[in-house]
Amino acid sequence: MAKIIPVRGVGDTGVVTDIRPASLPVAAYTRAKNVRFDQGAVSRGPVFRTIEASLNFTPRFTYGIPAAAGGGFANVVMVSPTYQIKSYNNGSVASKQGSISTTSATPARFSGASLADITYLNRNDKIPVYMPSGGSAFADLTHWDSNWRTESLRSYGDFLIALNMTEGGTSYNSRVRWSDLTLANSIPGSWDATDTTKSAGFNDLVEMKTPIVDGLSLGTNFIIYSQDQVWLMEYTGGSFIFNFRKLFSDVGIMNQNCVCEVEGKHFVFGDNDLYMHDTHTKQSIADEKVKQYVFSGLNFAKFDRCFVQHNPDLEEIYFCYASGDDMAEYTHGDRCNRAAVFNYKNSTWSFMDLPNVNASTQATVDSTETYATVSVSYAQMGGSYFSQESSFDTHVLFVGESSSTDGLTSDKLYGLDLSDSNSSLSFPLDLEANRPPFIERVGIDLDEIASVAGYKVVSKVYPQVTTSNANQEFNFTFGASNLQSSPPVYLDTVVFDGAVDHKIDSRAAGRYLSYKMTVSDTKDFAFIGFDADVQTTGRR
Repeated sequence: MAKIIPVRGVGDTGVVTDIRPASLPVAAYTRAKNVRFDQGAVSRGPVFRTIEASLNFTPRFTYGIPAAAGGGFANVVMVSPTYQIKSYNNGSVASKQGSISTTSATPARFSGASLADITYLNRNDKIPVYMPSGGSAFADLTHWDSNWRTESLRSYGDFLIALNMTEGGTSYNSRVRWSDLTLANSIPGSWDATDTTKSAGFNDLVEMKTPIVDGLSLGTNFIIYSQDQVWLMEYTGGSFIFNFRKLFSDVGIMNQNCVCEVEGKHFVFGDNDLYMHDTHTKQSIADEKVKQYVFSGLNFAKFDRCFVQHNPDLEEIYFCYASGDDMAEYTHGDRCNRAAVFNYKNSTWSFMDLPNVNASTQATVDSTETYATVSVSYAQMGGSYFSQESSFDTHVLFVGESSSTDGLTSDKLYGLDLSDSNSSLSFPLDLEANRPPFIERVGIDLDEIASVAGYKVVSKVYPQVTTSNANQEFNFTFGASNLQSSPPVYLDTVVFDGAVDHKIDSRAAGRYLSYKMTVSDTKDFAFIGFDADVQTTGRR
């Protein structure tokens, strides 16, 4: 007997890769990328727009420096593996090198910090450098011992914090060293722990089994991460200044820049889990959802590429890494090609293709365009009349390297933006850096309405998908299998044109049904569900 099966709420669950498909609700997806799950619908994920098409050097790290008082746009600082320091501002790239010497290319890791209107950059084999807001060049950090090196330099309250020290050639990999109190518009006046008139000091967390990797403020505290432990540092004042205590001994962090603070919690890319904590309790956000998929695809030989970026506008966190998973497309580069995307508002997961990127930041960029200055077609440009009036909004930016085999022809600065009418960046769509959206659901058993033994035949599907784009075509593919362990056999792809079609005829038949949808262009859309005309023919 035929029955119409309504499927709604396809944006409520997101991607669940780690649970058997037959155990999932019908509206969950077993694979998806370059899409968002929000407001009960599946829509186009963010796209990459070209902020600077050819940087003429390899950007390995980036850090957004807020504009000086009085307005203007941020300086987006970029650093190369040879320690070239440049910045993007108001449509041009300029050197901020000053007297800082370049080096041969190394795999050294970078961190950045801001304190008292001063920006700091650190590479773990160099003296930290600094530049005042509005400055013309970076300089070596004064009052810092020239024989010291640190793995990570961060800010906390009125202090700079140096983590995992090498001093005079001796490694102190569990050492936390802090500066003297820092005054406005100044660098720390001392790092000398023996000077009793200063607040500078250090502490060795000798209980740590692995070296300190990184740290970040969380509310009024500072959190220190090794590979397998998490410690809390809190300001107490008095003669000891800081108190230290261990929080967790079964989690840590994958790499520098692998933690972000969101709504009073840290979200962390650990070496065996993606998790969050508030200093009191911790919780995996990926277990029984995407954890196995992420870590089975992650290239651990490239763990030092991993980083995390928060996008407050979309309420998403991007856990970025180099992957060899079955959805990867930019597979010939040496940097990050995959982001596991967590929407912390509705706790859904998706995935995103990354165009061989190294790092990301948040900054304001001048995206004001006129008819006279636009050099590409209207369809490729982002932004709107309203976004032109709010061009001091902060945006998520990525730096990426060329990969000619993957079609990435130059080193670039990208802006992450929504497509079509929801766009806010008046920059052209990068035709090399974007891949199509894709969703797939396999193993639908419909055991809510029929026996698993029943043989289901889908004769018609009525998609509910809309777009404001003139091109209303969507590609659907239907298939089925008779065994849970067998991959689906898919029929030919059918183009559904929402401008003229209301249904898709199908011949998919089997005990476990499957379908895929993709889009051939970058248009935004809202897929809210479908009705399926299903007949169960009995046991076979």
